[in-house]
Amino acid sequence: MPGTDDIHRLAEMTWREVEAAVEETRTMLLPVGSTEQHGHHMPLGVDVYMPEAVAERVAERTGCLLAPPVWYGVSPHHTFKPGTFTVESETFRHYVRDVCVSAGEWGVENVLLVNGHYLVQDPELDVVVRELTNDHDVRAFHVPLVSGFEDAATAVRTSEVSFHASEFETSMMLELFPDLVDMERAEAVDAPDDALPMTDYDAYGDNRVGWALSADRMDELTPTGALGDPTVATREKGEAMVEDVVGKVTQLVNALGGLDGGDGPVD
Repeated sequence: MPGTDDIHRLAEMTWREVEAAVEETRTMLLPVGSTEQHGHHMPLGVDVYMPEAVAERVAERTGCLLAPPVWYGVSPHHTFKPGTFTVESETFRHYVRDVCVSAGEWGVENVLLVNGHYLVQDPELDVVVRELTNDHDVRAFHVPLVSGFEDAATAVRTSEVSFHASEFETSMMLELFPDLVDMERAEAVDAPDDALPMTDYDAYGDNRVGWALSADRMDELTPTGALGDPTVATREKGEAMVEDVVGKVTQLVNALGGLDGGDGPVD
């Protein structure tokens, strides 16, 4: 089983080391997120810190390749607070696709897009997966964290609404990067009771149709930037969620390794 010092962090490797590594594994994890506001109590980089840390733990368990993260995503609805960056949907799709296509040229066959900016840019990454698979002969998967830790999150949650910078994200960050969370500044912001049918202000709510929020609407909804209750977040909840998603993604990577001969099962 690979150790922390043996993680194949592509940004730290020479081309000769990469050449040798792709003889052992053809699977690459690409953390994808966004740099955007996360309330009064957390930094702008939450949506990248989380998937990168999860991907690192998977790479440690499996020996697969770990790519540098994509820091900028589709975040127009968060521009009502300073510090948020956003890119056009088409720009984002093409950028992520091109990164993966270039990896395919030097031997990567499987790509997992580990997405920390879930719900909002899911449609873009689903399109990227389809393009990579159909047009570029790269087996690709979109891995939203919110899906990967759903079992644990629904088991440990105590708040009725967890939408943005609230119970789920704050708990994950308390487990992964506690020094970046200031719980003294965390404030609960109740979601309004105006959700339309088949829409809901909750990560696991009744969202059966595609919908979006504008920056103006977000500004009306939350004075802090968070929506939900981050004050009930705990490191213990985050630990359960991290282990849930890491375990599931590890299973997928190992299954892919069984197909291409690399990424062998963990002990």
